Amino acid sequence: MSTRTLLEINHDFLHNLRRHPEILGEIMAELVGSVHGAALNEANSRGHALDLGHGVRLVLQRHHSNDASVKTEYAEVRL
Repeated sequence: MSTRTLLEINHDFLHNLRRHPEILGEIMAELVGSVHGAALNEANSRGHALDLGHGVRLVLQRHHSNDASVKTEYAEVRL
């Protein structure tokens, strides 16, 4: 199944992820399966992202045919 995955990476942690790319590799490997499905659905139902640790949050994961958008104070981006 083809999915659209939206991650937020805290800028303060980018340097750490650059020094330890295996952390990001582990997170990506978990995203392939349905490891976080139920917890993400619960977090999204409350209007929140799911904290994956290391400054990474899973914001949204949907089938690629579903429309998604991200709205901030300054802009709205449709994916």
